[in-house]
Amino acid sequence: MQSIQYENQRVLILAPHADDEVIGCGGVIQKYLEHQSTVRVAIATFVYGDYQKYYKEKSSYVNYSGSVRIKELETAYKTLGINDYVIFYDDKEGTNYHSKLDTIPRVNLVSKIEKEIDVFKPTVIYIPSITKHQDHTAMHQAALTAIRPYFWNGSVFVYETDGELTFSPNMFVTLNKEQAEKKAKALAAFRTQIGGSNHPTNPEFLLTKAIFRGQMVYSSYAEAFQIIRLHA
Repeated sequence: MQSIQYENQRVLILAPHADDEVIGCGGVIQKYLEHQSTVRVAIATFVYGDYQKYYKEKSSYVNYSGSVRIKELETAYKTLGINDYVIFYDDKEGTNYHSKLDTIPRVNLVSKIEKEIDVFKPTVIYIPSITKHQDHTAMHQAALTAIRPYFWNGSVFVYETDGELTFSPNMFVTLNKEQAEKKAKALAAFRTQIGGSNHPTNPEFLLTKAIFRGQMVYSSYAEAFQIIRLHA
């Protein structure tokens, strides 16, 4: 008996940034969509203007444009079949929120998530794990408040991105070769974010991780999750 029901679901994926959802949930998203369930991605923060990213291979910061990033997002989502997403904080003027979610009062971020739950009415929610990145941790902590049972009591799973401080998976979603490669292809669309071969935001690294997680459950590929609540 499977622990996840893929049919007739309304799936809300909370992503601190565009690409986190692909890294952690690019496989399971395909499974939901293959069973005609509805998937919505809620991205916490997105910079529409210019921004910088540090590249270890170049030992320097490189500029990129938000107009390029949105095209990357659209290409990645087309690859996976996602056609529904929202952005909580759109930095159209400056960078007020990107990498600064920890400076926002938690009640404000919780309110954003609560409103999305109220509007979308999900049956299952995926939230990012706690990592070294402050935005991931802020989103995780706010989500735990928003999904309190007396407000909303569906199933909740934690997905891994990169830089986890602690992550002990207790649920594995097996993937076939096509699903794993499509997930890697979707990540490859985020060209401005791809790091070197050893960086988590790299298609080859992502496939390696999928193989590693698959070996833990005697499968070719898999994604790993932590169960917060399973509402059967």
